[in-house]
Amino acid sequence: MKAIVINYGVGNLFSISSALKRNGFDVEISEELKEADLIVFPGVGSFSAVSKFINDRKDKINELRNNGISFLGVCLGMQIMFDEGTEGGYSKGLGWFKGKVDKIDAQVKLPHIGWDKIYNLGNCELAENLDGKYAYFVHSYVAYTKDNIAMISHYGIDYPVMICKDNIVGTQFHPEKSSNTGKIFFYNLKRWLKS
Repeated sequence: MKAIVINYGVGNLFSISSALKRNGFDVEISEELKEADLIVFPGVGSFSAVSKFINDRKDKINELRNNGISFLGVCLGMQIMFDEGTEGGYSKGLGWFKGKVDKIDAQVKLPHIGWDKIYNLGNCELAENLDGKYAYFVHSYVAYTKDNIAMISHYGIDYPVMICKDNIVGTQFHPEKSSNTGKIFFYNLKRWLKS
């Protein structure tokens, strides 16, 4: 099963690529968007920097999505799937999900780094067997949305940690750094891609 991890030109792509390989994917890191079983937007960089990369290639991205290619967004990679974000200044996302990405609006320490429980809302097969499990987070921004939320967590506020629609899934947590929880997620991901 072929996965392309998109290189935005910032950050460390090694951990997500390694996790995909460990879970049976044939992985290529590339700036180029092309046919694969899965295209991965990794969780590196700032919303504004990645927004420029994404929006310069929006037509190609939407063409691949409309052709049935599946997409996984991790952390920032999930956030870029929303309408807009404020990190690094206001910028536009892909608009695949309705909502705005903004700083966590609570009296909590930021960035939020560490392990928290995630809760399944019961509407996406990718969340199967993950309810109440611990996942690993590194972020200061969350998506404010009511759109297609599959899982939530709590850090000062309740916020979405998995979104799911058609051939798109996004996780606010890092499955590649989430140990056993990540293994379950990648198992679900492979089954979802085959279905």
